[in-house]
Amino acid sequence: MIRRSAGTRGGLSVKMEAQVAPAGATWTVTNMDAEFATGGGFSHEAVLYRQPAQYRSAVLGFVQDGLTQSQPVLVALPPVAGESIRGSLSEHPDLAFVDMDQLGRNPGRIIPAVWDFADRHAGRPVRFVSEPVWPGRSAAEIRAAVTHEAMVNLAFAAASVSVLCPYDVSRLAPAVTAHASRTHPVLHTEDGASESPDYAAGHIPPSARWALARPPQRAQRLDYTTDLKAVRAAVSRYATDAGLAADRLPDLVIAVGEVIANTLRHTDGGGTVYLWHTRSEVICQISDSGWITDPLVGLRRPLGPGGLGLWVVNQVCDLVELRTGKRGTSIRMHMSLPARKGRRRG
Repeated sequence: MIRRSAGTRGGLSVKMEAQVAPAGATWTVTNMDAEFATGGGFSHEAVLYRQPAQYRSAVLGFVQDGLTQSQPVLVALPPVAGESIRGSLSEHPDLAFVDMDQLGRNPGRIIPAVWDFADRHAGRPVRFVSEPVWPGRSAAEIRAAVTHEAMVNLAFAAASVSVLCPYDVSRLAPAVTAHASRTHPVLHTEDGASESPDYAAGHIPPSARWALARPPQRAQRLDYTTDLKAVRAAVSRYATDAGLAADRLPDLVIAVGEVIANTLRHTDGGGTVYLWHTRSEVICQISDSGWITDPLVGLRRPLGPGGLGLWVVNQVCDLVELRTGKRGTSIRMHMSLPARKGRRRG
C-alpha cells in the first residue's frame, strides 16, 4: 500500500500525490532562476573557497547586497565563522543569525527554518546563507547534507528565496564538492561567479537512494501491530540504559510514536523497530511496508494542529535517514549521547 504523504511544501496536513523517482532518475524542477542575486524568484549558489578572504568576501557581499535591497537575510554558519561574519556587520532589523552546529546537526531542520523565516517576512524576497557541510561531519551526516542541498532546489523552486552555500574545498572530500557542483546552478570560485557546467536540475545523490546498512546483529528487535504503548515503553527503557540524557528521552519517544502511528495509519500491516547504540549515539530504526511518495515530506511545518509526522521527527532528532520505495520504508533516527570522560565522539 502506498503511504500518501500530506502537507504543503513538504508538510503533513493535506494529501500529496507526487511520485517517487525510480533509481537513477531525477526530479523535475521548474521555475529555476540561475541569475545571481535576482531579488526575485529562486537562486541557489555555492562558494567553493580555499582562502578565508574568499569566504568572507562572498558571504559579506551576499548579505550586504540583500540588506541594501531590503531583503531580510538569515545567516546559518558554524559558530566561529558565524561570529566572524556577525562582527563585520552592523545590527540590522532584517538580519538574523543562527548556529548551524545546532540547526544543521540534522540537515532535515534547515529547509523548515528557511520557510519559517520566509513566512515571518511574507511578501518579501529573502536570502539565506547556509554552510551545511563542514569537516568532521560523519558519513551519514554528509549524505543527509548533500541530499538536503538537492531538496533545496525542489522546496524553493517557485519561491523568492536566494541561497548561498560556502564549501571549504581545501578540506572537504572531492565527492562532496562534486555534489555541490551538481546541486547549485551558480558557482563562486577564485575566478569569479559562473554557471555550473555540472548542474543537473533535480539531481539526487545516489547515496540518498541506497538502502541503509542492515542494523547490527546486536540490535534489539521489536515487531508491532497495534500496541504502540508497549513499543514506546521499550524504546524508553533501552535509551535510558544506553545513557541517553533524561531531557532528550521524551524527544526520542515522541519521534518513535509519530513514526509508528504513521505505520498503522497508512499501511495494512505493522512494522519493526530496531534499537542499538554506539559510544556516541542511540539509534532507532523503524521499517514498514509503506511508500512515502512526497520527496519533501517533513520539510514544511504542518498548517494545522495535527499530522506532525516526520516534521516533528526532524525537529527533535539529531539525524534522520529515510529510505522509501515500493518495497517499503525505513526511517533511522539518531540521538546523541552525552560526552563522557574517556568516550570519543564520532
